[in-house]
Amino acid sequence: MQPKISLRILIRESGKLFLCFLFGTLLITSLQDFNPRSLLYKFITLSTLFLFIFGVNTFFLYYFDQKRRHSTERIWKKTFAWGYTCSLIFFFLHRVAIEQLEKSGMFVYRNPDDDLQGWKLTVFILYANLVVYSFIFLIQNFVLHQYEKSRIQVELLQLRASNTETVNRLLQQQIQPHFLFNALNILKSLIRKEPKSAEAYLLRLSDFLRVSISKNTTGMATIREELKVCGDYMEMQRIRFGDALQYKVEMAPSDPVMDEKLPFFSLQPLLENAIKHNGMTKDDPLLIRISREGDHIRVSNNLQPRQHAEVSTGNGHGMLKKRYKMLIGEEPVIRQEDGIYSVSLKIL
Repeated sequence: MQPKISLRILIRESGKLFLCFLFGTLLITSLQDFNPRSLLYKFITLSTLFLFIFGVNTFFLYYFDQKRRHSTERIWKKTFAWGYTCSLIFFFLHRVAIEQLEKSGMFVYRNPDDDLQGWKLTVFILYANLVVYSFIFLIQNFVLHQYEKSRIQVELLQLRASNTETVNRLLQQQIQPHFLFNALNILKSLIRKEPKSAEAYLLRLSDFLRVSISKNTTGMATIREELKVCGDYMEMQRIRFGDALQYKVEMAPSDPVMDEKLPFFSLQPLLENAIKHNGMTKDDPLLIRISREGDHIRVSNNLQPRQHAEVSTGNGHGMLKKRYKMLIGEEPVIRQEDGIYSVSLKIL
């Protein structure tokens, strides 16, 4: 069920334009005759007619808006037909009432030179009512259209934010079980053989896990924060692989780009992907670089495909593509040339 427009909002927003239209009409008609009695007559007559038409159209517009089953259902034809008919009836009744008041001699002024009688009067009433009603009808339908447009935009923004947050949550929860299993096994081995290294490893693991499960409401992180996560992760991997794994950040800590934004937890999956799909030895180490290229952060590594590569889940690149598609409508730039594999992420 689609949210309906509030009656208060409809009256308030369309009422502003309606009052401008009413005062403009009164001003134009007053320029033709400065007789106080004539001005009073015109003010009472026009105000009564305009307010009735405004009220009738507001009622039918609100009524049919509440009754429609979905937001795409068109209600303007029904609103116009009912509203115009009611306002036309009131127009004629108003004219009859004015004539009766004049005959009774009450304080009502009408220009004695007025030649709108008979069929001319009927045509004038039909035409004047159509013009006035149409203008007020357009004002209120414009307000309703703007309300619908704003509501849809708000819903889209809310859905986009919700989707982004959901993707972030999924990404944070996708710490591979085998990574934790390996990390704990390495820690167990280090405790027995190298207690000092075990302590350093545990601190790195603690920092990494704290960030990976932390609540990030914005879905963004500075490049400095992302590199801290990468540093903790790579130090743990270097304890595991030793000199066979090399890691280099080609950006100075004082570089202003460090305070720019990237999607939260976006760089580490690229490092994990490089380690997962490439072999490494002391003689042929795997070198992973993180550098800046214009308005992109580039993660690259030399290609050394494993003979028995781990089965890829596609989560690393797949989730990143979805996140960037939602955020900026573009996907990360992936290249493979001259023995180098790279992924470039646009700085946000």
